[in-house]
This record gives sequence, C-alpha cells and structure tokens, in this order.
Amino acid sequence: MELKDLNEKVPFFVEGVDIDAPKDFVFKFISDYSKHGLWIDGLEDEKHTDTQDVTGSTFCEKIKMYGFKDEYCGKILSYEEGKLYQVEIGDKWVDFKIEYNFEEVNPNKTHLVLTAWTLKGTSFHKLFNVFNKKILHKQLIKLKEVSEAEFNKAK
Repeated sequence: MELKDLNEKVPFFVEGVDIDAPKDFVFKFISDYSKHGLWIDGLEDEKHTDTQDVTGSTFCEKIKMYGFKDEYCGKILSYEEGKLYQVEIGDKWVDFKIEYNFEEVNPNKTHLVLTAWTLKGTSFHKLFNVFNKKILHKQLIKLKEVSEAEFNKAK
C-alpha cells in the first residue's frame, strides 16, 4: 500500500500531564536518546545522526510491540531548549508529527503537552489511530513516572 500525503491540520491526539520535576530536566530527559528506552515501550535499538544545531538530526528506532517488530525513522523538526521538541516519525504505514510542549508550573513542576498529527498514511490510517492514541497515552504516563523517578534519583 502506498502512503499518501494527508498533512492533517487537526491533531488526532492532544494530552497534557503535570510532571513533578523542573522544566529543563524534563526537556533534557525527553531529548536524550540514551533515555528513550526508559519510556518508549518495546524499544530495542535506536540509531541517530546528529546535526550541529539538533534540528534536522535523524534517527531510526526498532520497536517490538504486540509481537511485531517495526522500524520507525524520522527527524527532529524543531528544538527550542526547554520549550519545544518536535519530531516527524513514521514507518511503512504512516508518518506522524509529534510535538512536546513544556510549560513551567513552578520551579519543580512541568506541564507537558503531547500533540500528534498524521502527515502521511495508507487508506487504513484512521483505524491505526485508535491504537496510536493508546500508545501515545501510555508513553506520556510512563514518561511522567520515569522522569519523576530519574529526577528524584538525581537530587
């Protein structure tokens, strides 16, 4: 099946969570490749090619989920230290834009909003969004738990 450009204007997923850790800590935790295995379920391998200013860096992740292995490749679209981390990521079925927005609630609490749009997909992409919403929700909750635990260890 061939991917077709969709570039949906309305995100299929938007959810926020409060994390009991400083904004800069949470931002660095999410953008640190070596930490991805702590909050991305099924991540078996990740390779990346970095650019000097981070934006434009590329990566490929091998993930095993629901008994299937797949490779997701992408690039960093936007990187604003402590504020915004945005990636494009996809496999042979669908491409997404995923955005992490960071807001300081107080010096030790961050409000993180995760938003996802479908950029390209097969004719079945909307069916997959049911699963993708569950995966993103689970990742957000795990990200909260793990980043709080890592921050408490670092204190």
